[in-house]
Amino acid sequence: MKPNRKEAAEILRGARDPSKAGLWRASPDESQADHIERLVRLETAADQIQAWSPLLVPGMLQSYQYAVAAITTTAPALPIEAVADRADKRQQRIDALGYASDRRAWFIIGEQALRCPIGGWAVLVEQLEHLLNVVALRPSVTVQVLPTSTPGHPGLTGGFTTYRIGSQRAVFSETLTGSVITNRPSDIAAYAAAYDHLQAGALPPAASLEMIDTARRTLCTKESKVWSG
Repeated sequence: MKPNRKEAAEILRGARDPSKAGLWRASPDESQADHIERLVRLETAADQIQAWSPLLVPGMLQSYQYAVAAITTTAPALPIEAVADRADKRQQRIDALGYASDRRAWFIIGEQALRCPIGGWAVLVEQLEHLLNVVALRPSVTVQVLPTSTPGHPGLTGGFTTYRIGSQRAVFSETLTGSVITNRPSDIAAYAAAYDHLQAGALPPAASLEMIDTARRTLCTKESKVWSG
């Protein structure tokens, strides 16, 4: 899919809160399909994506079963058909990035996400394998892990994703009931500084993959013991 910067620019310039220049908030009556479409348009157009996810594997990197479990956990009232549809769309979002190494996506994941059995241990094992495969097959994707032993840091306030689209910058964040996109310079600067802080504390990419694989192997051992009784 060819990046469409015009569409992305329209998102950044378009429906903003009129009282807060540069800030866009999801409308209460907006459908999830609209929300996902906007997100995919940003991801498709971005030259660079930088994401911090403290408790879950980021949506773009989720396996189907993990996505189902994560969505069900965070939105328990959602009908199963809608859960399946969202999970399908999460898997497709990585395709928006493509394989070209000139378009980069960096993900910093909290170590806790590697240990939290969303959907059960077997689902987590599958997710960690999926994560390792995505990084191996896509030179455009880099994953780092922030150890739980890291002292206090700006990422404690929650996850976020920053986008660079040409000369434009934007930050996306989600809450339990909605989402926010901002391109206000003060916000961009604050989130950029936060990401730099997180990246400085995260393990290097090679060591991060080793930690992910160690977590996977540990879980596989645990699973085999359960099945063997």
